[in-house]
Amino acid sequence: MRIAVYCSSKDNIAQSYKDTAAMIGSYIGNNRHTLVYGGIASGLMEITASAVHKCGGRVVGIVPITRKERSCKLNDENVLVCDLNERKAKMIMMSDVFVVLPGGYGTLDELISTFSLLTFTGDLSKRIIVVNSDNLFDPVMTQLKLMAERGFMPVKHLSRMVMVANGMECCEVLADIVKQPLNNTI
Repeated sequence: MRIAVYCSSKDNIAQSYKDTAAMIGSYIGNNRHTLVYGGIASGLMEITASAVHKCGGRVVGIVPITRKERSCKLNDENVLVCDLNERKAKMIMMSDVFVVLPGGYGTLDELISTFSLLTFTGDLSKRIIVVNSDNLFDPVMTQLKLMAERGFMPVKHLSRMVMVANGMECCEVLADIVKQPLNNTI
């Protein structure tokens, strides 16, 4: 399975976020899955890639050409793209499931873009797992639910996203997805 991980490239963040990234990376590697990620050697990106690599998984970095020099040396493959929009599109196309770890506006953009594109195209086979550490994504989910309640989108589309509280729950959901792919009834 090809698992996209969206996350922070910042290094100066709480250790608990780093531990979660390492746990999910270890799960991906131990189960011989492929990580598809932003490809940069910093922050949660590098921690996740390092754990995948160490545990025997494949690492594919989708790297904007302007950041080529920041590519992680552990990447088994670098796919160079023109810009961040092409990076998101390539990650969505190449991945079977998406994990959203804590991050800033770039991670939020990736979450919303993935949700929007998959919903727009009607691709019902892909899930998004949001690791809601420290309730970071509560305001986002509140906003999406409010939009659905007010009729701006069908509430059933929200079922594409699975909210989990921590890395352990994320790994459990990933294991369930591997066993039972998403039913195309959303």
